[in-house]
Amino acid sequence: MKLSTYVINFLAEKGVSQVFGMSGGAAVHLLDSVSKNDKIDFVCSQHEQSAAISADGYARTTGRLGVAITTSGPGATNLLTGTCCSFYDSVPTLMLTGQVASHRLKGQLDIRQRGFQETDVVSIFGSVTKYAVQLEKPEDIRFCLEKAYYMAFEGRPGSVLIDIPDDFQRADIDPDKLHGFTPDLSTQKAAQGLETQISSVMKAFFAAKRPVVVLGGGLKTPDCGFDLPSLVTALGAPVVTSWAAVDLLPHDHPLKMGSFGVYAPRLGNYVVQNADFLLCLGTRLSQNLTGGILPSFAREAEIAMIDISAGEMEKFDGFGINIAHRVQARLSDAVPHIQAFAGTAGPCKTPDWHAVLEKWQSRFGPEIYDPDDKDGCLNAYSFIEKLSGYVPAEETIFADTGGNLTWTCNAFQFKPGQRLHSAWNNTPMGYSLPAAIGAAAAEPDKPVTCLIGDGGLMICLAELATVVKHKMKIRTFLFNNHGHGIQKQTLETWLGSNYVGVHEPSGLAFTDFAAVANSMGLKTITLNNKDRLEADLEEIFAYEGPVFVNVEINPDQRLFPVLKFGAALEDQLPALDQSDIEEHMVIKPFSM
Repeated sequence: MKLSTYVINFLAEKGVSQVFGMSGGAAVHLLDSVSKNDKIDFVCSQHEQSAAISADGYARTTGRLGVAITTSGPGATNLLTGTCCSFYDSVPTLMLTGQVASHRLKGQLDIRQRGFQETDVVSIFGSVTKYAVQLEKPEDIRFCLEKAYYMAFEGRPGSVLIDIPDDFQRADIDPDKLHGFTPDLSTQKAAQGLETQISSVMKAFFAAKRPVVVLGGGLKTPDCGFDLPSLVTALGAPVVTSWAAVDLLPHDHPLKMGSFGVYAPRLGNYVVQNADFLLCLGTRLSQNLTGGILPSFAREAEIAMIDISAGEMEKFDGFGINIAHRVQARLSDAVPHIQAFAGTAGPCKTPDWHAVLEKWQSRFGPEIYDPDDKDGCLNAYSFIEKLSGYVPAEETIFADTGGNLTWTCNAFQFKPGQRLHSAWNNTPMGYSLPAAIGAAAAEPDKPVTCLIGDGGLMICLAELATVVKHKMKIRTFLFNNHGHGIQKQTLETWLGSNYVGVHEPSGLAFTDFAAVANSMGLKTITLNNKDRLEADLEEIFAYEGPVFVNVEINPDQRLFPVLKFGAALEDQLPALDQSDIEEHMVIKPFSM
């Protein structure tokens, strides 16, 4: 059997139904084998970066391994951004890179290259993969594939890479004589006494006067598989989420207090800042959540974290946040113990705390910071709220980075079963469209909603052709504010509005997006009139095929509320009077 055929057969046996990539001289055998396997389809991307991101979107949607295949040199290095997205967000993906023939590898020679387009991708990708290896001899292929697959899912999932020289791809191998990989389970740290640890945490949680549950994206990458709305109801405490988890509870769940953090609504921030116990599930408490002044974060709360990575709980030591309870375990192992304890002890009996929550809900939510209406454009928060009424339950939504992501996380009203995906921790512009392609390829009968900004679309504009080629049921909503809105706001705050490279007058070059989309064969609609918005949305969601929607967003739209420099989460812009902060804080407001 040809080695490349063995590779593709292996992936098919693992349930991989799609691979993404681009052809190139050092990858032709791998793609030839894909074309001859009736269990796997090939989606040809327009750029290798998009191929890696499509593999990421495929994996987030299906829970299966996402795979991208490219040639050597620039084909391989273009995968790096998408690989980072998977690595930082715990998404299992495999990058298969072609390489020059083994006899053309430079080895230990003191030269930069020997073979044409030779690049040491293993070294380049080593810090953003769980396993990166160059195949050294054909008979090692089974070992490398089995180890890569195991590592992609083991512990905290992530990206892996196998670099295969061209001559090895076409080598003839005997599958029955290949040696396999056996993981060394003795080195794994099992959660010793997990039930006892969880019991200790939950006793402290139910003894608290102001308990709060924090849900993070780790509950869905990988999906822990539990009924979270029922769990939080059993716990009976208010729930706040990271942006990556805003979809885990429907918007009308009575205990949902929204997201929290630097760009989050005030309600969630007041809940976190005044808590006396935080139960953190699936969140690493990034700086976007805590703010930059770590000692100010939840400063009177006892914090419990459950995480597969001990390092995520240890990183705060000496920096102002004390993680009092540290449980190193998979959430899929820990949540059943939490559910069982809550079923006996819950729900929380904290009427005074819930009375305060109702007061904050009345005072702070919902917060809409739309500018005054301007002819020919829509305001972002109002548009998102309206859009969320049309996106069906159970639909998958992809959002890019920047303003469109912020407005979506703060204003979208999620229905049961909806899932929002973004590259939460790497956040490249140009993520959401190729990621949506990955999802649409995996489930071609299910529509997908894609939200992207004008800056992000410029980076992956060519992928609209991929959507048309495969007749993918993707609704692409372009948030067209004619600039990089979040960067404009940053320059206004810090550099006296000295705009550089943030809109067309300061150097950006945009195109007529609607005309480009139309020229590619997409049905195209422009939304720029709030009086016609409902009729336009009805038309969009009634359409069966791919559709491109140019949403003219008010260029004056800003991202509020936002944390100001040197402040705690309870003190965001637009600034409240100090007396207002003092009135609503249960604990003493923070001061440096």
